[in-house]
Amino acid sequence: MNCSIRSPLRRSLLPFLFLLLLAPLTNAADTDRLDALRIADGVWFLPGDSSKGYCNNVVIEMKDYLIVVDANYPGRARELVRDIHRLSPKPVLFVFDTHAHRDHAYGNIIWTNAGATTFAYEGVVDEMNRYEPQRWLATAAEREDVRSLQLTDAPRPELTFRTSPFILKDGTREVQFWFLGWAHTRGDGFVWLPKERILCTGDAAVNGPRNKLWDANIANWPQVLARAEQFHPLHVLPGHGDAGGPEILEGQRTFLSDLYNAVKAQVDNGRTLSQLSMSLTDRDRNWAPRDLSTDFAITYSEITQHQPAGDIPHVWK
Repeated sequence: MNCSIRSPLRRSLLPFLFLLLLAPLTNAADTDRLDALRIADGVWFLPGDSSKGYCNNVVIEMKDYLIVVDANYPGRARELVRDIHRLSPKPVLFVFDTHAHRDHAYGNIIWTNAGATTFAYEGVVDEMNRYEPQRWLATAAEREDVRSLQLTDAPRPELTFRTSPFILKDGTREVQFWFLGWAHTRGDGFVWLPKERILCTGDAAVNGPRNKLWDANIANWPQVLARAEQFHPLHVLPGHGDAGGPEILEGQRTFLSDLYNAVKAQVDNGRTLSQLSMSLTDRDRNWAPRDLSTDFAITYSEITQHQPAGDIPHVWK
C-alpha cells in the first residue's frame, strides 16, 4: 500500500479520541433532518438535494470515529458538520473524495476546518491540477457557498493513495477504497465494505440520467463497471439518484456500452454527428437523458479523435 501526504497538516487521531471520551451518550439517532437511510448497522445513505446541486453522501461508523464518503459542496458540508451527530456522536476523522468534480470535492475545506482528514485516489489530485483553478473560479461566480470561502483555488485532498485497496479497519469494520480504472474521471474511487457487501460508486455509477461524459474514458468505463460488478454487492450507493442494488452497475454499464457501440457503428458507416441516432432499449431508459445530443457529441469526439473524451480540450458545464 503506497500513500502520500498532500499537506503538511497531518493530524494525530489522539485529540479526536480524547474528545470522543468526553462526548455525551445519546439515545436513538434522530435522522429526520439528514433524510438518512440506514443501509446496515452503522452505515447510512444520505440523499443529496438535487435542487441545490448536492451529491449523495454515505456515513460509515467505525469503532471510534466516522468516515464520510464525498465532501460535497460547501453548503451541504456545513449541514453535515452541524447535524451528523444525529447519526452518531463519534467524530468524523476521514472524508473520501470519490472524484474531483465540484459537487463531490469542493467542500473539502469545511471538513478539514472541522478536524477531518480528506483523502482520495491520487488521480483526483491529478484531475484538480489539470482543471483548476478555472472550474473553481467559474463555480464561485455562480454559487454563494463556494464564493463565501473567498478562495482562489479548489482545496485538494490532504492524503492520497496509489495502490488499491487502501484499507481502514478496526475491530468493528473493514472499509476498502479502490481505483478500478478511468471511467467517469481519471480518479474514480469506489468504497467497498466486504462484510456488509456495500459498494459506494460516486459518479462511476449513478441511478438515472444524471451523468456527464466530458472528463470520461467512455470506451473504458463499461470495463470499470464490469470489474465493480465482480464485488457482487448487495447494496449499491450511487453518487446521484436512489440507493439500490447491482442493477445500478448493470444499468449504467449497458447504457454506456449501447451508446458507444451505436455511435461507433454509425461512424464506421460514414455518418456525421448530425446524422447520429440511437434506438433505446428498455435497459437503457433509466440512464438515457431525454436529449442525447450532448452524449452523442462527446462520444463522437472520442471515437473520431481516437482518444478519451477527457483528453480532448473541453469546457465543463
